Amino acid sequence: MNEPQDAPAPGFDPEQPLIGHEMLTSALAQSMAGGRVAHGWLLTGPAGSGKGLMARLAAAWMLAEDRNANAGLDLGGETGFALDRDDPGTGLVMRSVHPDLMIVEPDSEDNKSGQIKLAQIRKLLSFMGRKPARDGWRVAVIDSMDDVNRNGANALLKLLEEPPAKTILFLTASRPGRLPPTIRSRCRVVRIVAPDSTACSQILDDRLASGGMPHTELARLANGAPGRALKLAESGAADCYMAVCSLLAAPTLDQPALSAMCTKWGKGGSDGATLRDGAIWLIARLLRLCALHANTGTLAEACAFEANAIKQISVSRDAAAWATAHAAFLGAARQADGLYLDFAHFLLRELTNFHRKTLP
Repeated sequence: MNEPQDAPAPGFDPEQPLIGHEMLTSALAQSMAGGRVAHGWLLTGPAGSGKGLMARLAAAWMLAEDRNANAGLDLGGETGFALDRDDPGTGLVMRSVHPDLMIVEPDSEDNKSGQIKLAQIRKLLSFMGRKPARDGWRVAVIDSMDDVNRNGANALLKLLEEPPAKTILFLTASRPGRLPPTIRSRCRVVRIVAPDSTACSQILDDRLASGGMPHTELARLANGAPGRALKLAESGAADCYMAVCSLLAAPTLDQPALSAMCTKWGKGGSDGATLRDGAIWLIARLLRLCALHANTGTLAEACAFEANAIKQISVSRDAAAWATAHAAFLGAARQADGLYLDFAHFLLRELTNFHRKTLP
């Protein structure tokens, strides 16, 4: 009888290809070898570029009990950053049961805001203040700081200012500029680079079944970030976007069909969070491409199904008007989602306005 395989920790897929991680693996391995490891590491980069996975793999490496093993998943080439899947510490991390590791993510239950709550940060502070259970490091990952409000960030600051011995904190952020400067200044900042669309498409070929939207177009929609491309595909946001672009490409807008699509795309609650996030990302993209087309006439960045919609709606306004609409949409979308407003109604209103001859 075959022995059961270890289940990976939530969000931890060691088989997912990593691209653009070399700066972290090299810096972490070199600092460990030199005996001067920063207590705080801030991993930045586009959403979906693999920051969360990289932080988990780095935690698994820090908690390995034989870090000199040269087997397993080699992540750093000559830097010495490698994971031995048979290492006891690494195995506990990959089963999500290591007593010296804490992963902090938004709670999926009873959490309409989708934020990491202050109570979770307080639990983290208590966790990091205890002695390591296995006489090694105490490691925590916050994925991501984009979901931590200012109160949570302020509570975290004391840990970064006065870290207990043998502790290390990995933070991820897609929008590091929004973090308090006091957080950024107390972390070693490493940028995780998203692959280009070709490399992203190859990753999607391995991760997604054939059928549906071509993987080359998904990669383009996600700006080469594999994690975001997977979310756009698996949540259905990419399919909703394609359908909406088809409606916007028509000379006369089919209002009932658009309303039905917005109801699906703007699903409320935590279950619809990924769909809504995809809507904000993709509609903002459409507005940016409209501004580009109005300014230069180019459609080089657009997918084929986007091009028809852009040609139909962009010509009625100049580039400045579309740029203004882009900024206004992003602000209004964050407010609508943050205040738990009827997001489906918000989408319907915004998309209807895009099809009009003049912006309101």
